[in-house]
Amino acid sequence: MLHEHYWFCQPHAADYNRSWNFFAGMSDAEIRLRMERSALGDRPTWDFKAGKNSREAASASRGFASGTGYRDPFDLFGKGGGAVPPAAAPGRRLGKLERAALADLDLYEDADATRIRARYTELVKLCHPDANGGDRSAETKLQRTIRAYQVLRKAKLA
Repeated sequence: MLHEHYWFCQPHAADYNRSWNFFAGMSDAEIRLRMERSALGDRPTWDFKAGKNSREAASASRGFASGTGYRDPFDLFGKGGGAVPPAAAPGRRLGKLERAALADLDLYEDADATRIRARYTELVKLCHPDANGGDRSAETKLQRTIRAYQVLRKAKLA
């Protein structure tokens, strides 16, 4: 690769670099466009947010603003949300499927049958295609919700 690169000593390399212009031959508009793109890392950007029917979005809209829909054990948001949810009932032992089903419904492990049914109804109404004008983007969330409720009913928790 001897003929593909310049082999300068350090003083000559510094002199060459001072005189080199990356933007040579470009118009002002092209230079401005290049500078704007390089500020973004020359890559397209996307929003870091969940879809409107995701579990995270439902949880946030349900109570993040009021301070009741999230756990803040270190009180970082200063709303007194540091209370850790109570532990599961002493005689209640949940398996992996039941814990996953409660997580799909965005409920704590101590949720009772009334709360499980209410959350299930809420999510079905939120994710059903008829409620979204025929939009089927929340169909997988609806299926997961129905499966989770069936698991909890089979375990006699709902």
